[in-house]
Amino acid sequence: MDKTFSHKLNTIKWVGILTMTIDHIGYFLLPNLLLLRIIGRIAFPCFLYSTIEGTRRTHHYGSYIFRLILLGILSMPITPNTVNVLFLLALFSLSLRFKKFALVFALLSVFAEYSIYGFLFGWSIYWLKERSWLQGTGLAALTQLLVGASIQLFSLFSLPLLVMDKGLKLPKLPRYFFYVYYPLHQLVLIIIAASL
Repeated sequence: MDKTFSHKLNTIKWVGILTMTIDHIGYFLLPNLLLLRIIGRIAFPCFLYSTIEGTRRTHHYGSYIFRLILLGILSMPITPNTVNVLFLLALFSLSLRFKKFALVFALLSVFAEYSIYGFLFGWSIYWLKERSWLQGTGLAALTQLLVGASIQLFSLFSLPLLVMDKGLKLPKLPRYFFYVYYPLHQLVLIIIAASL
C-alpha cells in the first residue's frame, strides 16, 4: 500500500472512530442532543469503506471474516442492537468476496443493524470507490430514499472524505484497535450512564 493511500485509509478510520464515539455519547449519555447523533452518521460510511479495503487487502480472508463475526457475537450483550453492525459489515464483506451469492447476503442483512439499507449503502460506496464517484453518489442518494427523511441522510456528508486523494498524517491505528475499542467504549459509556 503506497503511503498516500495509507494516510487516506488511516484518516478515514480515525474519522470513523471519533464520530462513532460522539454518536454513542449522544445515544447513551445525551439523547436529547441531536447534533451528536447527526455527527455520528459519518461513522458508518467510514467503516463500510474500511471493510471494502479490509476485504480486498487481507491475506487471510477467513481470519478477517472470523474476527468480524466473533466480535459481533462478543459485543451482543453490550451493544444496543443485539444483531449489531458488525454482522452487517461481515455480510457486506462476504458479498464483495462472493458476488454470486450477494442476493443471499442482502436478504440476511435484513436481520442486522442498518438492515438492507446499510447493505445497499455499502455497495453504493463500493461503486463510488471502484467505478464512478458520480454514479456512486447517485446510488448513495437513492439508497437514502429507502429510509425516507431521516437522520441517516447526513451520512451523505461523508462521501467527500471517501473520494479525497490524500489523508492526514495521523498516528497509525494499531491493527486490532477497532476490535477492542468497539465493545469497550460502549461498555464504559453504559457504566457511566448507569451511575448518573
